[in-house]
Amino acid sequence: MRAIPIAVVLAVVVVALVLISLAHWRRGAFTLGLAMGVAGTLRWVLSERSAGVLAVRGRRFDVLFYYGCGLGLVLLTVASLPVPE
Repeated sequence: MRAIPIAVVLAVVVVALVLISLAHWRRGAFTLGLAMGVAGTLRWVLSERSAGVLAVRGRRFDVLFYYGCGLGLVLLTVASLPVPE
């Protein structure tokens, strides 16, 4: 039961890595950002015991860290989109 949250996050990371390996690095980076968002959400709603290895520090720090990294990746991806002519 405690392995389910990290398995969900790792499944999203695998999808992101497949996208990156297929030369879709923007989509892959965006998906990695989403994986961090999923990790933050799971850490926020689950108890310490249920969160398993997603619980590293205190709940507030973990959630802010996951959301911050996820937002950074998503913003980096959006900022690197080519400008339409």
